[in-house]
Amino acid sequence: MVRAKICGIRSLEEARWAIDAGADAIGFIFVPQSKRHIQPELAREIFLKLPPFMTRIGVFVNENPTIVADIVRNCHLTAIQLHGNEAPEDYQMIGVPCIKAINISVDHYINSDETPVIPDNQPFFKLQSSLSNWTGMVQGILVDASYQGQIGGTGSPLPWDDPGLQGLFKLIRSFDIPLILAGGLTPENVQRAIRVVKPYAVDVSSGVEQLGVKNQDLITSFIQKVRGNSG
Repeated sequence: MVRAKICGIRSLEEARWAIDAGADAIGFIFVPQSKRHIQPELAREIFLKLPPFMTRIGVFVNENPTIVADIVRNCHLTAIQLHGNEAPEDYQMIGVPCIKAINISVDHYINSDETPVIPDNQPFFKLQSSLSNWTGMVQGILVDASYQGQIGGTGSPLPWDDPGLQGLFKLIRSFDIPLILAGGLTPENVQRAIRVVKPYAVDVSSGVEQLGVKNQDLITSFIQKVRGNSG
């Protein structure tokens, strides 16, 4: 069964929408530059009112490991998601599962059967080396779309069936690290994304929003589409 995470939660009401719809995880963005940023104090208030078996993930970009550890402890996070240039080994002392994001520009993907150049113009072999080093330190690799320097929440899907991206997905699976797909997912396209990519989980934020605000009907529809496609 494909899992589903609703990210960018900013209120108790939104969290309950996701939980009631059947989401497996909810995400809170602790990145001041993000329009979906949430203060740790508010996140803690929300977490304390949530049921016990809901996975709670904090999203960070190049944040000091000590600060991340404090937020994890105070907000009762059950996992962290790193979207910057972090070295996962620096966050091992925190003691919760770590998801490492790979950000791919939707403007510069390579449509080729040859060995592609992928995230941030890094050669394929360099990512392969990183994945090798990350084995045992990260419990998931999240492939996300970036657009004009914006990381996450772009609303722009990747060309999932592009040979270069298919090569990336295959490479990640070869290390037996769960693949999480993000970037421009919506209730309308998530079933196709699941068929093409076959991820362990999908992660959505802007795709379940209207005018920048989470929408209950879209959250419910998204989860229903995921469940309908994952058997």
